[in-house]
Amino acid sequence: MLRGGLVALVLFAVAACSTSTNPDTKPTSAEIRVTGAAPDSLQLVVSTDFFETIDQVDGTRDQVFNSADTSFITTLPYTETVALTDLGSIVVDVSNPSDVPATVRLMVEVNSGQNPYDREATMSEGGALRYVFNFFSPVFN
Repeated sequence: MLRGGLVALVLFAVAACSTSTNPDTKPTSAEIRVTGAAPDSLQLVVSTDFFETIDQVDGTRDQVFNSADTSFITTLPYTETVALTDLGSIVVDVSNPSDVPATVRLMVEVNSGQNPYDREATMSEGGALRYVFNFFSPVFN
């Protein structure tokens, strides 16, 4: 078990190094826009302080929040600009806690030249749209 975890950690480190980005392009903010039609409020969770876990069997990734801001959107359209931490990473999750369907479009644009995230969905109760951006910039000594 420990050996498998060590191998996964090494592979992740190699992958992070090979996908590193120029530190000069590290994003400092992200603009979040939510549009559409929602008869009831939507839940918005935003975190800039999180880490990812990777399931070694199926490769799925999950985000674990160290801290997050949770709010409820009662009026659409909604726009917010979020300052990013030194990690330059963000998770944005919009969900529908209501049993009434909502048609929602989530757009997130980080200021590092990445293509903006732009997805639309009709969400029943519990449905969600999630955007995750990780900026990798390993430091070598």
